[in-house]
Amino acid sequence: MSVIPALFRDAETDHPAVAQWCTTVLVGDTARLLLLGPHWSGKSHTAYAALRRLLTHGYAAADIAVHRALELTGAYEPGVIENAARVTVIDDVTVSVDLVREATVPREPDSVDVQAMMALEAGALADAVDRLSRLPGRSWILVTSSVERLVETVGEETTERLLANAEQAELPPRPRPRLRW
Repeated sequence: MSVIPALFRDAETDHPAVAQWCTTVLVGDTARLLLLGPHWSGKSHTAYAALRRLLTHGYAAADIAVHRALELTGAYEPGVIENAARVTVIDDVTVSVDLVREATVPREPDSVDVQAMMALEAGALADAVDRLSRLPGRSWILVTSSVERLVETVGEETTERLLANAEQAELPPRPRPRLRW
């Protein structure tokens, strides 16, 4: 299975932070990158473009792990992060917070069982990001909407560590595509 989904198979970017991240990884050093920006800013596209660049230059797909935040939390085990490949991407890190903050209509409160499950999943994601941020010799890209929402998602201490150890690339908003029904 390819680490790059079909949707992003031709992804490219000219973002200088991504170019630097790729160069650093390709020479065997450790690189860490926070991709920040609102929905539809191309964060996922940019992350996959970085991976595509690595693969195009001979980096082994077996040395790359990609996780979508919501999928990661469903069956999370710490070993998924601790024993993962040398390059890890976690996409949509802040999606749960983003959905709540960007809701346009009030939502009915979830049942206690659903709230408990969501709390467990949030804790699993926070643990995964925290573990990844502490692992030496690992390169990673975390896709998140903003620093403020990252704090809400993974906590202040982990966010501070991420900010201290990673480059940041802020992507500007793009026009949303028009859906045709």
